[in-house]
Amino acid sequence: MIFYTGFLFLFFAVLTPVYSQTSQTLDKIKKTKVLTVSVNEFYDPFYIENSKEEYPGLDVDLAQAYASFWDVELKVIPLRTFDQHARMLEKGETQIAIAGISSSLLRLKDVYFTDPYLISTPSALVSRSILPPEPEGQIVTVQLFRTIMDLQSVSGISYSVLSNSSNHQFLKETFPKAQIFSYFTSEAAFNELKKNNVNCFVADSYYIMALLQKNPSLRASYLPIMGTVQEEHISMAVAKRDIEFLYHLNFFIKEFKRTGKMQILVNKYFKSDKWVKKETEK
Repeated sequence: MIFYTGFLFLFFAVLTPVYSQTSQTLDKIKKTKVLTVSVNEFYDPFYIENSKEEYPGLDVDLAQAYASFWDVELKVIPLRTFDQHARMLEKGETQIAIAGISSSLLRLKDVYFTDPYLISTPSALVSRSILPPEPEGQIVTVQLFRTIMDLQSVSGISYSVLSNSSNHQFLKETFPKAQIFSYFTSEAAFNELKKNNVNCFVADSYYIMALLQKNPSLRASYLPIMGTVQEEHISMAVAKRDIEFLYHLNFFIKEFKRTGKMQILVNKYFKSDKWVKKETEK
């Protein structure tokens, strides 16, 4: 009985400091009255450079909602690579990376991830010229190419993709013998498709949807393939030193989704093209 009582005392003595400590990150945000987040410079409509009024990008709107919850100013820093996001978090120069980042075990070595605020899947735009023609004189009731996996039956496909991304890793594992070319930005990878240097561009489903909103005529030359093959969790990233802050963010994301506010943002940017700048506005 004495041993059991002593064990309980030790157990709660160890746990109590963990649950009683306050978040140093939140304390800093409240003290400075500024929330600093990094976003992906080349990933509209998650972040839109020189954006239309009221359409700064989904990630910026999401960050603004969190800043407004704490009644602080929002500072946004556009960056280009995951490594840059991770370094800024580690140095304490940003508190959150909200950049359309897919979580992974490899990236967990550098940052902590929140619960996903969006779930995507590897998707593609593939040149219609490389695909077999549909049977003539028949009513086609089954789509031949629903997911990227369906492209395994097509020979001669070459792929372009963002370097070191989750989609890049997926391609290497799924199509080990295929020609896969990776690029520093998704835009550069997509341009290779337009130049006919490759015949399939791979990105997450939200990126493909955004491309089709900006240029609906792409459907004439390219087939969008966006069926789910694996879940890609788009999450926020934070430094690996403040579990309490991670808990706060997770609860915020949960409530933002539960109340329908996340769906409102998805509809704003992926069910409408109002964020797209016309030629006269560029």
